[in-house]
Amino acid sequence: MHSIHVRLFGASSVDDHGRQLFDTYNGNLPRIDDEHFDQAFAALLDEWQIDLVFATHDTVQAYLSERVDRFGVALVNGDPETCALARRKSSTYAAFADQPWVPAVYASPEDVEQWPAVVKPDLGQGGQGFERVADAQEARAALQRTHLPLLVEYLPGEEITVDCFSDFQHELRWVGPRNRERVRAGISMRSTFPAPDPAIVAIAATLNERLRLRGPWFFQLKRDRQQRWKLLEISCRVAGSMVAQRALGVNLPLMAIHDHLQRRITPLPQTAVSLIERRILTVAQLDWAFDTVYIDFDETVIRDGRAIPSTLHFLYRMQCKGKRLVLLTRHASDPRDTLRKARIAVELFDEIIHITDGRAKSEFVRGHSIFIDNHFPERLDVATHCAIPVFDVDALEFLS
Repeated sequence: MHSIHVRLFGASSVDDHGRQLFDTYNGNLPRIDDEHFDQAFAALLDEWQIDLVFATHDTVQAYLSERVDRFGVALVNGDPETCALARRKSSTYAAFADQPWVPAVYASPEDVEQWPAVVKPDLGQGGQGFERVADAQEARAALQRTHLPLLVEYLPGEEITVDCFSDFQHELRWVGPRNRERVRAGISMRSTFPAPDPAIVAIAATLNERLRLRGPWFFQLKRDRQQRWKLLEISCRVAGSMVAQRALGVNLPLMAIHDHLQRRITPLPQTAVSLIERRILTVAQLDWAFDTVYIDFDETVIRDGRAIPSTLHFLYRMQCKGKRLVLLTRHASDPRDTLRKARIAVELFDEIIHITDGRAKSEFVRGHSIFIDNHFPERLDVATHCAIPVFDVDALEFLS
């Protein structure tokens, strides 16, 4: 969102947090299995004048890859044959069956060489539908309740994801393994970066050589009983935790933009980064049209004479949205002097109201506005007399 080369738009069939993250967003697209999807999606692409599409789900990626030409746009990593092969684990394993890093696939429980084994869906991602089965009886039951099941060897060892990038000349420009040290709902929440492993690079090179890949893609590996790497799956889309590479200094989606323009790209990783932690981000939707933010000073904008970073972040976000910023304070001295000492530009605020006669802050609040103050009695006064939303400092991170 910070690149000067890109205007970013978001669209989904699920009206979710994208509404808070994208300046332009449509959360009401039909699902891809809806007969009206193609028409609605084509109209949206035309309205927004889209040049390049990123798909963020494997099924959507495969669907769009077969139709992208009729939409008149480019799809990142959109080769239809490669997308179809990557979407089904059975197709992936069959295409690379001559490689030692493909796991054993069994036609029936009677063929299993060593228990336990694994039953998982042919069309799946994020570990969904995975079952470890201890014997043939458990395997038959799991096969019955799994849609399009595969019966494969059990891999008990370490699991990693390998983020890759192939350019428009079919050169493999990035191979970035990351450990999945803590996983929630199939999403890696804690990642570290293992030392270079020639075996992993060789697997990436073989995948790139045999498939038509262009842009970000990834594959997942797990160690077998003999500690050898075996392939779990590959995907032609941007991985949900590929953000770890961006934290490392390698912005794979932005590289795809430059590659689309046939510009040569050079990854520049920052080796000092060793650990990535992710968390759930909470964003609140405020159903209140406002043009002005009234905000307290002491313990709200500054604390112990220093700026509160989260508050400054909020204020600059509001300024970028064109909101009027009003500092409303009972500060003991001239707030302008204190602002300068805290290295906060006085000009950040459109108006500074310094109350020195004991009047209530509610007397100064006007129009369609919101009010920020760390002191509850002040918030209660404004909420009661002005009937506008009021927030404590801890709520600012939720407001976009």
